[in-house]
Amino acid sequence: MNKKPIAICTWGFVAANAKAGEALLKGTSALDAAIEGVTVEEENIKNTTVGKGGAPDRQGHVTLDACVMDSNGDCGAVVCVENITHVAALAKAVMTETPHVMLAGKGAEEFAYAQGFKKEELLTEASKKAWEDWLKSP
Repeated sequence: MNKKPIAICTWGFVAANAKAGEALLKGTSALDAAIEGVTVEEENIKNTTVGKGGAPDRQGHVTLDACVMDSNGDCGAVVCVENITHVAALAKAVMTETPHVMLAGKGAEEFAYAQGFKKEELLTEASKKAWEDWLKSP
């Protein structure tokens, strides 16, 4: 019987899954391993569903959401966050560093800066072009 921890993800994010699996093998907690894996896709500008390069809203703003839960049932979430790439880690910070479960919008962004997260432009040239083309479509 295989007693090694394994990582499984819903989509075919091979590199993210491998990163999470490596972290588990090193003894990293399941939550932190998952966040390490998610970080790979948050930084992947070719993935238009999450992170930097994500598809913007109608006004051209990339807003991100994330939620996490640990094995004790403690949880944290952020919604409608702009200018922060690593929102999964930010959601964990909400869980561990505040009495809150969820922070939203500007409040979540301000909390991120207070926690040392850096401000980043999330709209890439490719996502901006796709958005502009979408605006032109009927």
